[in-house]
Order: sequence, then C-alpha cells, then structure tokens
Amino acid sequence: MGGLVSIIVVFVQCRRPNNPVPTGPAPLPESAARKGCAVAAQPSGKAATTYPSYLHTAEVADILHVSPKTVSRWAKEGKLPYLKTLGGHRRYPEAEIRQLAEGLRAEATA
Repeated sequence: MGGLVSIIVVFVQCRRPNNPVPTGPAPLPESAARKGCAVAAQPSGKAATTYPSYLHTAEVADILHVSPKTVSRWAKEGKLPYLKTLGGHRRYPEAEIRQLAEGLRAEATA
C-alpha cells in the first residue's frame, strides 16, 4: 500500500483571561476554550492509517553492530537513508535499515 500520506495538523493556542495574547489566530470557540490547549493531527482523505516506523541512531547502531558515531558518519556521507526531525535529530526508516542488515548478513555468509 504505497502512496502519499497527507496529514492536517491543527495547533490551538491557549488564551487565558488574565494573560491575553495580542496577536495570533482567531479566538477559540467557547467549548475549546474550556477544555484548554490542544494539538491535534488527523489524517485527511483516504490516507493510510499505518505509518512507517523510524529508528534512533543507537537502534540502528545495534542492528548494524557498529557505533552510533559510525551510523551518524554514514548518514552524513549518504550511505544511510534518514529524515531529520524538527529538532535536528536523525531518524532512520526501519524497513530500509533491516533490509540493509539482511543484505550485509547474506553477503558475509556467501
């Protein structure tokens, strides 16, 4: 089931009577204001309900039997696929990393 997944992310800012925010989005509806702050993500359309799994650098290092520094270096050199989070951390697609590890094991036994 390949395809693009689109996600609509809605950010709602808290507005407290004692601490009004001079600029920003329109005021919240009364029901939302009573419930407090909320951050919601909802799939739009017929998006897939399962999302690909991503690994941290240390997890990839364990799978490939190398150090986390080596994983980071390989990513910088373009040898490993990765995505960067908003915080600047790398995340590696689990399926591709496991496929690479299986290929390396098969190559080592041949």
